[in-house]
Amino acid sequence: MRGQSSIRKGKAPCNIGIDLLGSDIPPSELLHAVVAFCKELDPSIHLTLFGTKALFGRMRPPAGNVFFHVVKEFITMDDSPLTAIRRKKDSSICVGIRLLKDGDLQAFISAGNTGALMASSRIELPALPHVERPALLTLLPTRDKEIAVLDVGANTSYKEKHLVQFAAMGVAYQRSRGVKIPIVGLLNIGSEAKKGSPELQRVYNQLLLGSKKTSPSYTFAGNIEGRDVFQGEIDVLVTDGFTGNVFLKTAEGIAAVILEELESSSIEECSPRTKGVLAELRQRLHYAEYPGALLCGVEGIVIKCHGSSSAQSFLRSITTAARLVHHSFLSQVKQQLKK
Repeated sequence: MRGQSSIRKGKAPCNIGIDLLGSDIPPSELLHAVVAFCKELDPSIHLTLFGTKALFGRMRPPAGNVFFHVVKEFITMDDSPLTAIRRKKDSSICVGIRLLKDGDLQAFISAGNTGALMASSRIELPALPHVERPALLTLLPTRDKEIAVLDVGANTSYKEKHLVQFAAMGVAYQRSRGVKIPIVGLLNIGSEAKKGSPELQRVYNQLLLGSKKTSPSYTFAGNIEGRDVFQGEIDVLVTDGFTGNVFLKTAEGIAAVILEELESSSIEECSPRTKGVLAELRQRLHYAEYPGALLCGVEGIVIKCHGSSSAQSFLRSITTAARLVHHSFLSQVKQQLKK
């Protein structure tokens, strides 16, 4: 079958791999959603879908820019990450990351086992120059715009130089989205320069110094308290992986509760216009609808979606991956890290 079990090499400037396995979404549902979405994509964007032979069955790729890649196994959420990537070398995650390393893919998207995806990426993909630890970057909706938050879970311990590197990667990411001079904030327990741990105080001074250069690539807004993040006055929020993960999931939980309360109490009696507003709010605020988190700091574009993400989240992640490839995101990160 044309396109099945193999990738057409060297033909597409943007070939995005999509792992259909290992998440909470039924693989068949995800397959049909992606196949329907491919009709809206530019023909230069190729999609390689990873699934089992049973999943694809007799289905043929619907277009010339869609390919099926059959794998023998997948890593479950309950698998031990390191054990799984050693024993399941033919799994969708391991195969996808190897093809990304070899240049047959320019991006890889998965909602599977987070630990396995990160472990495979860090083992197979070289680290970017001047990056000691990769970070997970996610977009967070605020009052006026989407801000980049990193790290949100890749590292539970850190040194000040790691946070400075995270800031550089966040700046490069926002510049790829068209923000010419991103505004950077440091998540802290107070806005004063002397707040927080000694490490955070040193990060504050380094970021402040960098923003005062003759031709700065960013503006430093100083320390930002958690409650002020959602005012939308910054473009990049820098924090360590432990704090960032707690902050992100707390925000997601609060948003989900508010949305559910609004929908359950208002949906029956509200007007069509109000229903439209609620639908828009869900799309903007519910974490399951948002694109996945980007693993920054490795030589490849790897996007991790929530295990409980909707098909819409995958589709938005495809759009994000294509944008990052077309805007030479990795090159921009390298240039920013040199500064």
